[in-house]
Amino acid sequence: MLNVTLELRCNVCGGERFLLPTLDETAQDIRCAGCSAFKCKSQDLERAMAAAGSRRGGRHPAL
Repeated sequence: MLNVTLELRCNVCGGERFLLPTLDETAQDIRCAGCSAFKCKSQDLERAMAAAGSRRGGRHPAL
């Protein structure tokens, strides 16, 4: 899992750091790094980031 800061907030604890699964992990859940609450599936985050990038003139947001 990668521990990263995202422009999201955990609905449970208000944290901004999340655990992202790596390619070799079977679980594709994105969870809060502070309290482990489920936030979303990695596919959902990828779609949202791609949509945000296309709204910004085709640029992809930096990770």
